[in-house]
Amino acid sequence: MRILLLSPWLPWPPHDGGRIRILETLRFLAARHQVTLLTHVTSQQERAHVNAIRDLCESIEVEFVSGDALHRIGRVAVGMVQGYPVIQSIYYSRRLARRLAALTSENRFDVIQIEFSMIARYAQAISPRCTAKRVLSTHNIETQRFEREIPLAPWGLRRMALMSNAALFPDWEQKSVRLFDGAVAVSEHDRDWLQRHLRRGRVALVPNGVDTTYFHPDPQAKVGSSLVFTGVMDYPPNVDAVVWFVEEIFPRLRERYPQLRFDIVGARPSPRVLALRDREGVNVTGEVPDVRPYVREAAAFVVPLRSGGGTRLKILQAMALGSPVISTRIGAEGLDVAQGETVLFADDGSQFLEQLESLLESPELRHRLSRQGRELVTSRYEWQRCLLAVDDLYRQLCARVDR
Repeated sequence: MRILLLSPWLPWPPHDGGRIRILETLRFLAARHQVTLLTHVTSQQERAHVNAIRDLCESIEVEFVSGDALHRIGRVAVGMVQGYPVIQSIYYSRRLARRLAALTSENRFDVIQIEFSMIARYAQAISPRCTAKRVLSTHNIETQRFEREIPLAPWGLRRMALMSNAALFPDWEQKSVRLFDGAVAVSEHDRDWLQRHLRRGRVALVPNGVDTTYFHPDPQAKVGSSLVFTGVMDYPPNVDAVVWFVEEIFPRLRERYPQLRFDIVGARPSPRVLALRDREGVNVTGEVPDVRPYVREAAAFVVPLRSGGGTRLKILQAMALGSPVISTRIGAEGLDVAQGETVLFADDGSQFLEQLESLLESPELRHRLSRQGRELVTSRYEWQRCLLAVDDLYRQLCARVDR
């Protein structure tokens, strides 16, 4: 099949969950189909990364879109006048829309897959001559993620934008879904939501996965007295998670275990995250070349998420590395994990303290979580296994045309 994949970003370097999923999808599809990637970049530095993934695609089409604040505000203002929410307006470029229209007019594609509902608007730019089936790959349900974030966001521009979206465009994502013949969901919860709103289309459940060859335990790693959290550290749910953990939970843990250190590992730490470096025992690394040593040597991988959506690749990576995971229930949402077997749940300070104490005092518990977490990801969450459902979805959609 000939596939056109439209992404809001170039999926390199793969330092966040969205880029990792898109990159693994490209790898999977390229081994089976002819794939064209269409995306935009905001700098020459980003454009230079094209060579890193060029071999994965038959062709890569890149359009430059300014990322400076003035141009972003302009796109938002135009979008609001046209009736589009902030999140869709920020990522919309008329130049990219024209490139998409030209590509779909001049070339034959069997499937056009658009990543994230926030750029679903581009489906309207597909040439009327194009007969390709349209697939929306949802990494999460954005409107539900925003609903969770509003009460936790500090007062400022982001909270105002979230509230305006909720008030003015409560059903924008439902309308976006209706532009497609099929959709991809990462969890059963998201699949059920999509099935309600994509009544005539097909929905495939394609969970997030992990490369268990790259993320593997190291028997030589020495477990220390650190806790670790990984992620892109300007992503609002991640920012809220570590700020809440440091301000409300970590001091109580340090009272009981004064040797504990909390490593916050990830690119682009926001000012709120950088300010946490002043707290005793807190280490903000910024971008690192390899997160694996931090995770392997940690006493526990903590996921104090209170908002967000989809499923978290960070948990799958930690399990693949053999690290025991302590997570809020929201943090582990959508993953087939079990309390005391593959994860420990904690939703407040007392529970984090209780679960960490259980872990530190019981080598048997640590060993069980490590072993069974690794077994879970190798048996159910390998990328190649997860992505097979994408191929099935394509064939089902295209078979409707062939018959």
